[in-house]
This record gives sequence, C-alpha cells and structure tokens, in this order.
Amino acid sequence: MSFIYSLQMNAQDLKQHRWEHRVLIVKAPSEYSKEAQAQLKEINMSQEGMIERKLVLYTIINDDFTFMNYESCKLDNKGKVSEKVKNILNPKADFEVLLIGLDGGIKLQQTTVLTKKALFNKIDSMPMRSNELRRNKN
Repeated sequence: MSFIYSLQMNAQDLKQHRWEHRVLIVKAPSEYSKEAQAQLKEINMSQEGMIERKLVLYTIINDDFTFMNYESCKLDNKGKVSEKVKNILNPKADFEVLLIGLDGGIKLQQTTVLTKKALFNKIDSMPMRSNELRRNKN
C-alpha cells in the first residue's frame, strides 16, 4: 500500500487531511469530458454521504486542481498540481479516480467512473469506518 500523506498540491497539503478526511481525487482532461461529467454527477448526488464519510474532493483538470470540502459546502482552494501528486497519478490515463483513506494510503485507484454505491461500499467496508459506525450507534 502506498502512503502519500506527505504529498502537497501547491499550497494545499494532503497531510492535513490525515486522520480527519478521506480524500477523493478525480483527474480528467477537461471538466466537459464524458467521464468527468458522469463522475461529478455521482458525487454531487451524494453530498450527505460524502459528509457522513468525511470525504473531501480534489478535481484535477490538466495541471490545475480545485478542492471541495462538503462539510463547509464551499470551494476552499484551487491552484497548480504539484509534481509529487502528478507522480501518483497514472500518466497514461486521461481519466482517473483515487480514494485515499484516513491513514493516507491509497485505497482505490481506477480509470473508470466510480459509482456512489461502489465508493460508499468500499469506504463502509474499511475497519475505521466500521468503528465510526459502531461509535455512532452508541
């Protein structure tokens, strides 16, 4: 398992999310690409689930990123993607989705649209998420 908690996106440091947020990264050649549109639609239809699962979103288009924190419901940051982040992305893929867990490890990396059901099932099967659900029941 790769650990990327020390990677930075311009002034945005992914390390700040460790143990606080799960990070979803969506890389696309254009915000108008078919895959990007489908992926962002899946995510936008799932805002409550994103908040419940402590997810934040980085959308990467070419060399630029935007950051969305669903808890605050606002675009928090944007800028240029660092070389360190580019190195974890698949250079041969135009479209890619990565899920980074609370521990900073890559939990999922794929080049097809990730459905909200698959995303939430993946997260809900993780040990830390199971602990969160148990604590919330009590």
